[in-house]
Amino acid sequence: MIHWQNTMLSILIPTYNYPISALVASLHRVLDNFDLAYEIQCLEDGSQLYVEENKAACDSYDHTLHIISEENKGRINSRKRLAQNAKYDWLLFLDADVEISNDDFIKTYSDYFDKSKEAIYGGCSYASEQPETSQLLRWKYGKAYEEVNSSVRNKTPYKSIVSANFLIKKHTFQHIISEIKNEGYGYDVFIGALMKEHKTKVHHIDNPVLHTGLDENSEYLAKVEKSVETNYRLLNEQKINTTQNSLLKLFKSLKRLGMVRIVSGMFNTFRQPIKRHLLGNSPNVKLLQFYKLGYLCAISLDKK
Repeated sequence: MIHWQNTMLSILIPTYNYPISALVASLHRVLDNFDLAYEIQCLEDGSQLYVEENKAACDSYDHTLHIISEENKGRINSRKRLAQNAKYDWLLFLDADVEISNDDFIKTYSDYFDKSKEAIYGGCSYASEQPETSQLLRWKYGKAYEEVNSSVRNKTPYKSIVSANFLIKKHTFQHIISEIKNEGYGYDVFIGALMKEHKTKVHHIDNPVLHTGLDENSEYLAKVEKSVETNYRLLNEQKINTTQNSLLKLFKSLKRLGMVRIVSGMFNTFRQPIKRHLLGNSPNVKLLQFYKLGYLCAISLDKK
């Protein structure tokens, strides 16, 4: 048994229509190796599926709370509520659709409890085997742009903000998240910009979870579009001027060069063929990056 004096950890899992029995079990398996004051809180955000199953899983363990919100309020509000309810000063946020296979998962994070960092991002990985064609786009994007070594992520620490798996001090999280008033996809970019603005001490490590909950191709592409819309709105409201996000930096360069209309025209001409390719059986994620840039250029002109 390994002991950590005065260390307390709240593990927080926002959940929407996803089974979490295996995740809760794996967390307790790795936590059993430590003398650590902890709690696990799982919040159902208006879920219609797996609610009773998830409740039974949580009720079968000590220090594990299952909370039900009848109304779907979105991931930002779920995280706010979980943080507010948390008993301890260190918060470990995990998405419901991840798996933990490393028995040292908690120990690796615990090495940073007494250090000066305020937010630690462990990263995520994806299965080496290709999924079925209907989920290929999300898997390919994750392999190419999210499964990144910590040495690379630490070069631009506010760019690689993937919220599926991170440890953060409670007061830091509440301070950052209080500045986000809306819901939607694409807010990791805003969180990164806020952390950069506030000079939050962010550090990336190699302590990944396995992301298993892959969206269907069409569902993922719709989320990408929503994310781009969110990012444009935040950029237009001058809320993410300090972003390290590559897409937004490139868009700003195009604006300075007067090329937004040209890129928008190319996007509108080729949008449907590109979309068919992305939803097909061999999507190229570099085309997805162009799709995002073109869509951003197009909506920036539409909203003038």
